[in-house]
Amino acid sequence: MLEGMTEDAGRDRPELVTASELARELGVAPSTVSNWTKREHNPLKTVLAADGTKLFTWTQLEEFRRSNPGLRGAHRSVHPGRQERALPSQAADRPQVAELKSIARDLRNATNASVQAALEAARLAEETARSHRVQLEHFAQLMAAYDAALSNITASSSIND
Repeated sequence: MLEGMTEDAGRDRPELVTASELARELGVAPSTVSNWTKREHNPLKTVLAADGTKLFTWTQLEEFRRSNPGLRGAHRSVHPGRQERALPSQAADRPQVAELKSIARDLRNATNASVQAALEAARLAEETARSHRVQLEHFAQLMAAYDAALSNITASSSIND
């Protein structure tokens, strides 16, 4: 029997879904589903496929909902074909607020990663510019020495000697 499934669920051969499919059905980001699996207390249980993919069953989602009644986003939808059940205390706009918060967190994380990458690129560009400036200064010194040597060779007193 799959981890986290009840005896009744095993007889139903539950449909296995990916984190992306589950996130789409619940209206949350895939990272939110991933975070649910990493919770210290009452995590969302997974089924590991032969290729290493983490899959989920609707039964596991229902168990996760029951063990985390106050968790936003987890109570927004149910298995396709069933009617949606929201918590009685949940207002109609609560799912949208939770979804927006989830999207905002994902956007903040993506923006932070982009800013860090841009800062690193700027640092590398400055380092490259400094290196190029040093090389050009050495080249200018070399050209000055070449010019001085050429002047000495072509000077009239040098030619007649």
